[in-house]
Amino acid sequence: MAEQLKRVYKRYFTKEKKARINPKNIKAYDKYLKSNIIKNKDVKDTTYKVYQNYFNQFLVYLEEEWENIFIHDDELMENGVDIMEGFIGFCQDTLGNNKKVINTKLSAVSTYYVWAVKRGIIDVHPFDKKLDRMKGANDERLINHYFLTQEQVDVISKVLVEDIQKPKGRKFDFQDLLIWNIAIESANRNGAISKLTISSLDLEEMMFVDIREKRGKRVEVTFEEGTKKLIEQWLEMRKGMDNLECDAFFIVKYNGEYRKMSQTSIYMRVRKMGTILGLTDLHPHCLRKTKGNLIVEETGDLTMAQEFLNHSDVSTTQKHYVKPKSKAEIREKMKKLREKKNQSKED
Repeated sequence: MAEQLKRVYKRYFTKEKKARINPKNIKAYDKYLKSNIIKNKDVKDTTYKVYQNYFNQFLVYLEEEWENIFIHDDELMENGVDIMEGFIGFCQDTLGNNKKVINTKLSAVSTYYVWAVKRGIIDVHPFDKKLDRMKGANDERLINHYFLTQEQVDVISKVLVEDIQKPKGRKFDFQDLLIWNIAIESANRNGAISKLTISSLDLEEMMFVDIREKRGKRVEVTFEEGTKKLIEQWLEMRKGMDNLECDAFFIVKYNGEYRKMSQTSIYMRVRKMGTILGLTDLHPHCLRKTKGNLIVEETGDLTMAQEFLNHSDVSTTQKHYVKPKSKAEIREKMKKLREKKNQSKED
């Protein structure tokens, strides 16, 4: 098994891929290396060599998935959790890394940002204490990715609707229901969901328009008729809260003032919704993957899913957003196709 994983690694991180890494990222990390090697020369060829190798893998990932974003870029700071969850998935699914290796890679990236904060290069660590990490290095639980079935989606929707109607003892609120519906129906990233505004809302067309998402891309965030009615209710509720003075669509009250709800708050709300199904680590990207998979299951059209998810390449959709089928599932699908074909002949 170890030899097989090693072959995957060598084949993936080619010289050509490393050559495409953003030079600014290489320069920034070299500064970190020089600073730390001066203080720790005894581990120059051991710990720091491993960390440099793993950090370069992270930079290749940024080149491929985040358009070579600079590691100090404001957008990376804002989307740190989403980026690292994606990197974990990349290590698990593409590289076949085990948990211990992935933990070391996360430490390699995190250590750099800890240093950058101490040096005053950046203000905050982009994902410190925000990733779902366990206490022990050997038993750390990494990010799980779930493809919910339509039945599971319906269960959570039903529980949310019933819970917010309770006179007391509610576990969820109206914003939870809106977050759930919009995230599932639009399949947009958490970064986009957190940027929704009242001014970008087009109720007639049932969408939020011109929402900045990954790498500044402007996207539409769509929703269905039922959610449109919920939004109308929410706007009426907002009149009694902040009189719609805060343009953010999802809001929180802090020090007596209403302000935009953060990505982290939305992340934690989705985690709480997952407990309805007994999933303690459901996260927003699972909802995006769920919608992509449901589109393919319902229509059989991979291109439609690709376009809905705003992917530039259909291979990304197929590789990461379609639940792999077991042989039993494929057999059952083939059986239904044969039955449908035979029925057509009889008709």
